[in-house]
Amino acid sequence: MLKKLPLIFLVLLFTMCKSKKNATDSSKVEEKEKTEKIYYTEQTRNDFRSVSEKVQKKFLKDYKADTPEYAILFFTKGFNGEKIEVRNDEEIIFVDAVITDKTTGLAKNMRINVTMDTEIYDKETKKKIYVKAENVGKHKFIYIMKDTSGEKPYKITYSDKLRPAK
Repeated sequence: MLKKLPLIFLVLLFTMCKSKKNATDSSKVEEKEKTEKIYYTEQTRNDFRSVSEKVQKKFLKDYKADTPEYAILFFTKGFNGEKIEVRNDEEIIFVDAVITDKTTGLAKNMRINVTMDTEIYDKETKKKIYVKAENVGKHKFIYIMKDTSGEKPYKITYSDKLRPAK
């Protein structure tokens, strides 16, 4: 009986110390959005000029984004050197100044993991926007445009098409 006592104690200890399950990534973002104002609009578009399928596949392969769990995030118009931070639950993906090139209309692009939500923080305006995993779906390209003239200065466009650099 005395030999079984430590075993019983350990079993009781581990069953009582179970940690509470964490909420999913999406529910965390939803909780944040309930307390924070939403500063962006979202749309899905594929009706614009795009590069050929061959060029698009090569681009995705070069960025190692040719598997379903990755997409490419583009910052486009309206960025004038403000510091942007891009992160997900696992890592800080990018922190640096972003400047739109007036000749191409592009500012910066990067690969993101679409199996989790991505948070983008504009340090100049102190506003956060979210690229939600469930909204990305099977889209491989996410374009973010900034226009500070409105109440919602950011526009997120989900697409299956890679836009050419003007």
